Amino acid sequence: MRRPPTRALLAAVAPLALVPWLAACSDPAATTSEAIPSTKGAVTTAATTPDEPLAPPSSLTPPRVHEPAAVTAYLEGYDVSGLTRSASGGRVDVAACPGTPGLARAAGPDAYARSWDGSAGVRADVAAITYPDIATAARAAEPVLDAAASCRAPGPGKGATTTVANQRRDVAEGMPLGRVDLTRESATGTVHAYVGVVQVGNVLLRLTYASPDGKVANEKGSTALALLARHVQEL
Repeated sequence: MRRPPTRALLAAVAPLALVPWLAACSDPAATTSEAIPSTKGAVTTAATTPDEPLAPPSSLTPPRVHEPAAVTAYLEGYDVSGLTRSASGGRVDVAACPGTPGLARAAGPDAYARSWDGSAGVRADVAAITYPDIATAARAAEPVLDAAASCRAPGPGKGATTTVANQRRDVAEGMPLGRVDLTRESATGTVHAYVGVVQVGNVLLRLTYASPDGKVANEKGSTALALLARHVQEL
């Protein structure tokens, strides 16, 4: 079966119009616990066509169940180009909008988190939760994706002000997703972040890419999420 070009997924995870200075850090403290119990990825900056239609249904890969061990093995080998990996995280958070309910678990066989750091405050974070089946993953994803589409900026706190832009919910190549651009301004400076959550079969992935440069955060983040989703889809 012909696979759709990566740019089709990029068109959906990128904003409808790239806004260079809109995008900040997600707030792990805002995430609440849920009730529902090697290859490498690399980031490359690619030109996107935001108004390009999604691939036709005949070219889509049907969603399927991925084994937790395969997802963890892939993420253990995944790296973000130009950044240095940190140790795996002990807490796994999947949410796109700060201050809204999200999914949280301790790291384990079905939950994984890792961070990467760069110079001048650049940072990337990836989190993944693998569910027993696609239906369970879809039920867990529903409130997270809805929150992304209706995301509103939280009130000022601890001397910082957060703004929200390009919040939306979409389906890219059959994969439900939600994405938000955040900008956090404080006395220490301004940080922009691209935050995206995508359901790949029975796996929920969250990727955050933060940078003092909004254009970098947006382009790197949207490209990274598109490649990450595609690679997990192919496991």
